[in-house]
Amino acid sequence: MDNPFKKRRTELITDRRTLLSLVSPTPIEEFFRRDRADLIDKLSMVVGTPGCGKTTIAQVIEFESLATLCLAGTTTINKDLVDVLTINGLIRDSAPTVLAHRLSMSTNFRDIWELPYPEHTRTALLRAFVQSKAVLGWFRQLEGMDVPLSDVEIVMGANSDSVRAVTGADDPVTFREYARRIELAIFRVVTALVPPDEREMAAQFLNSSYDVFETLSGIRLRQWSNATHSAGVLLRPMMIVDDAHELHPTQFLQLRDWLKSKAMGVSRWLMCRPDVVSPDDYRDALTKETMAEDGTAPGSTRGRDYLLKLMQLGASNDKRFKPIARDIANRYLASIPEFARRGLIDLRPMLDQGAPSVPDGQIKQLSEQIDKLARDSRFSSLLVDTLRARVPASARPDEVIATLRVLMHRERNRSPQLGLLPDDNLRAEPVTDERMAGSSLIDGARIQLMHQIDRPYYHGMEKLTAASNANIEQFIRLAGTLVDELLARIIRNTSPALTPKAQHTALVKQANQVMSEWDFPYNAVVREIVNKIARRCVDRTMLPNAPLDDGANAIGIPQEEMDRVLLRSERLARVLHFAFAYKALVFVPQYHCKNRIWCLLELGAIPCMANGLTLRRGGFIEDTLSGLQSMLPTDGVAS
Repeated sequence: MDNPFKKRRTELITDRRTLLSLVSPTPIEEFFRRDRADLIDKLSMVVGTPGCGKTTIAQVIEFESLATLCLAGTTTINKDLVDVLTINGLIRDSAPTVLAHRLSMSTNFRDIWELPYPEHTRTALLRAFVQSKAVLGWFRQLEGMDVPLSDVEIVMGANSDSVRAVTGADDPVTFREYARRIELAIFRVVTALVPPDEREMAAQFLNSSYDVFETLSGIRLRQWSNATHSAGVLLRPMMIVDDAHELHPTQFLQLRDWLKSKAMGVSRWLMCRPDVVSPDDYRDALTKETMAEDGTAPGSTRGRDYLLKLMQLGASNDKRFKPIARDIANRYLASIPEFARRGLIDLRPMLDQGAPSVPDGQIKQLSEQIDKLARDSRFSSLLVDTLRARVPASARPDEVIATLRVLMHRERNRSPQLGLLPDDNLRAEPVTDERMAGSSLIDGARIQLMHQIDRPYYHGMEKLTAASNANIEQFIRLAGTLVDELLARIIRNTSPALTPKAQHTALVKQANQVMSEWDFPYNAVVREIVNKIARRCVDRTMLPNAPLDDGANAIGIPQEEMDRVLLRSERLARVLHFAFAYKALVFVPQYHCKNRIWCLLELGAIPCMANGLTLRRGGFIEDTLSGLQSMLPTDGVAS
């Protein structure tokens, strides 16, 4: 039986209606939340790791998708999705407002760079190939919705008489045929076993530029199947360049710089992985996103010429990710027949099975540790009972003992030197404050129990969501592991619920597998840095007095030192760039603590689970510039 969590949804579904019924509207809403105007008006560089949802969003706003959702009587396909697209201006009065087409950068685009022509000629060929394929793509989108060419009108901007005459824009059939001739001519040049000489190419294949993006302002449909649009609809052309990182780096920059032109009436998105974005630009985008989320800077990452849009929530926005994760999980569950037949439509109840149980034998061993610690510390039973009263009554027996142990160690550290007390003198009054143990301290006690007696810690929907780093692909992959376990139980006719132990084991195993499969640039260096940080964090977390409550999962470098090293060390900047981009580390700049400003290098949720660390934000180990640099391997390992 196929588990849809194990495959990317856009690769699994080919039918447009089926895809739209399964798309969660919450990631779309989040994507447009702050940048809806700029995403249409400016060149938008949409940056994200594989599987983060770039292609899904592109497919949703393609014309065929918008038109399918707008057709009378079909809004029940996904009414919530229609509402989100309407709020963000992609649908108006039950009609699309854009004619978008997703253009994936195939090998042919990259091959243009290898042609034996001057750079300006190769650049002109790339531009013409992109534009001609975009025009043909727009017409394919219209044909997919059975829009006759007789109902199509090409709308050109002012002072475009020459372009109109050359391209045949007065007649949509001629306009499309001209684009087809341009595309075919370039295709023949690119795929030739022996590329023709430049003069021969100009004589036989192509000897004119093709620039319609700067003159095309719209495509009008004279008729639309809606009474409110008796005069037709005017669509704004939109090109979505997907997988732009497949281009040669110079091609990518040339394409980006060309598409920045404010004169273009065509909306354009450039979708790519973080690999091709400069480390400085990427960190600047992360910094601005963080400051905006914290309320210290308005808006998001905008530039004068283009918008750099990161396909991720800020690290501090787990609350916004929770409804996204739950909606996605439930939609995926609904597509699995075994779950649907049993009415299992919500993943949360199948995971939230309460706290794990600890055997009585281990409870006894923990209690004996408390007794020994009390004797060694010369604590009276009254003092121990006073400290025990600071643990909330809602805590389970093992949690009470582990938390009490931490409180006793804190009391011991603040007590007068034991050697100065008479042998028969027991401490009866605590010297520590009388505050109740907080949730973070109890969570820290659970983490210590996880390391000491293998008590499950990563279980339940809350932990699953936190372990996803606000990344859709990571959530789907982790959830898929748990759904596999649930499917196995359903097939065996057992209860469709997973014990905390089963969840913890599956998630930790998956986390270790993900780390072992890292294959991005500098992955070996990143793995070594992550492991060094993790070892230090585990040591700090396991200190008997739990100085950071639930422990550490980051190191903190003074912000001014971090700024200097990133400017001076190109290698370190590149290594950290890929660590941040692929969520091995989370970049937390401008973190205020202890009257200083820190830059935190926080372990991603996957390394945290693999090493048994907290998934909460805040606990960090103070470090220095030299300490960070010492983590870089010196053996020249690069990947």
